[in-house]
Amino acid sequence: MSTMIYKPDIRKNNPIYLLRQVEELLKIARKYKNPSSLIYASLECRIALELMDLNFLLHSVKREEREEIIIDSKPKNGIDRVNNKVGSLKHKYQYFLQAICEILNIGNERYDYSKSKDLQYKISTYIHSYHFEDLELEYDSENMQNCMALIMEIDKFIKSSMPYENGTWTMLGMEISSMPKNDREVFEEWKISSKMTYDELKEKLARNHK
Repeated sequence: MSTMIYKPDIRKNNPIYLLRQVEELLKIARKYKNPSSLIYASLECRIALELMDLNFLLHSVKREEREEIIIDSKPKNGIDRVNNKVGSLKHKYQYFLQAICEILNIGNERYDYSKSKDLQYKISTYIHSYHFEDLELEYDSENMQNCMALIMEIDKFIKSSMPYENGTWTMLGMEISSMPKNDREVFEEWKISSKMTYDELKEKLARNHK
């Protein structure tokens, strides 16, 4: 996700690009005390989070499998169903990927899928704003300022979920089916173990990569 030139008349399905759009909406919201801009920014944040989830799934499968993943993710709760099948958003996979990156000295940030889902649920309150009273929709209301704070939290979450270097955010993944046999054996053991610690996982992987 390299540095991109932002153009308001061009839309890109890229989380960082959408956050740039959010930035513009927040400028309008603050300048004109415009609550509608906060609601539009909330929608962009929700889409950015969903894209993060989908992109992490796509980065964990072979290129030829990605089109099917995209199709399967389209219906309601599609990303959850795909994740149940692929498993790359589950915390065990994310910790395993993090361990591999640490051993190989590759900068990476563990993706917290449960946090993403929680933020999606919270921001949806403001997207589906039909239930708010008029006073709650005023820009300076506690409700709309809470919305602003949540938008900023989402921005921080997304940007902190990917390594950043030289003006570029990078999303890393690992094709489970392409893992070396010895790493895959450790991964399968890690998935089902309730006792193996993260340090023990790293020790096992380190022996594979001496």
